[in-house]
Amino acid sequence: MMSDTKQNRQSESAKSAVKPLPKCPTCGAPADAKARPFCSSRCADVDLGNWFQGKYAIPAVDAADDTIIDALLAGDMAPPQDEDDR
Repeated sequence: MMSDTKQNRQSESAKSAVKPLPKCPTCGAPADAKARPFCSSRCADVDLGNWFQGKYAIPAVDAADDTIIDALLAGDMAPPQDEDDR
């Protein structure tokens, strides 16, 4: 049999190994294991509705700035050349 102190240490380490559930991203309540990462199916549905409405979006920047391309075509801005290219 184990001594009482050894059992206490094992039970304390088992308690410390349990991580608290994260908070619900919709309302901030503790997350439920069944609806993780949300606290309930209602909050999951609210989040899904936000996706459908386009509320979550990554801002996009136009990759090709037409003013730079127009200037290059007009010869106003010559692309840099290496000395080897001359």
